[in-house]
Amino acid sequence: MSAKYVLFVVLGTFLAFCSCHHNNDNVVARAYNNYLYKSDLEGLVVEGMTPEDSVAIVNNYINQWVQQMVVLEKAKRNINNTFEKELQNYKNSLITYEYECHIVDQLLDTSVSGQEIEDYYNANKDNFTLGTSIIRCYYIKIDKNAPQANKLEKLVKKSKPSDNEISEIERLALVYGADCSLDREKWIPLSQLQTFMPVEIYNDARFLRDNKTITVSDDKYLYLARILDYTTENQISPLDYEHDNIKAIILNRRKIDIIKNMQRDLLKKANEKGEIEIR
Repeated sequence: MSAKYVLFVVLGTFLAFCSCHHNNDNVVARAYNNYLYKSDLEGLVVEGMTPEDSVAIVNNYINQWVQQMVVLEKAKRNINNTFEKELQNYKNSLITYEYECHIVDQLLDTSVSGQEIEDYYNANKDNFTLGTSIIRCYYIKIDKNAPQANKLEKLVKKSKPSDNEISEIERLALVYGADCSLDREKWIPLSQLQTFMPVEIYNDARFLRDNKTITVSDDKYLYLARILDYTTENQISPLDYEHDNIKAIILNRRKIDIIKNMQRDLLKKANEKGEIEIR
């Protein structure tokens, strides 16, 4: 028995029940002056459902709808004028918000140049004080018994690895590593490194000053990390770390300007046409 057939059977039962109360054959339930239509139930029953599940789903939806309408009707009869005003204010705010989003989508220029971001950063550096220590690094997790594990550890520990050696580190990490992050340009919180490898840090500044490479292990894995750069808590955050944040700030300012200009233009036009009046 197909799911669609079951739905038609259930709907037929409710149609027969409602036919004497409403001349619309598509009505499946009524609560006061509210009607639930056959089209409202589309999509409830899908292929693969058992007949029993299909009937249960449709019955449950209809019963919940009826209950909701009954409670809503009771609420309408008992709410005060203050709530009515709040409801209208919410509706007005929602409509206005949707229109503002529509205007912003049409007019917003989402391209932000690197120079704009840099200029904003330089003019607002005091607003970019770090709340946590951040680092640039690469880190690797490798099975202690994996081939080339010892070679990888030696390469990571080299004080000044050459470009070829860095390429070899990346190759070995991708081939033999259980997990790794090799992005040498990305800033991350120091705490993120601690979630990756079992290392205890009691003083960020001292730890980062004294450890250019980190090697720890557990029963199964060897964890390797190389710190390329760092900035500690309460210092000015690097531009690269704030890039996306600054771009979002610039775009938000543009959105605000678009909305303000729209509001001003609409008010001016309405005033010129005599459509508004303040007494």
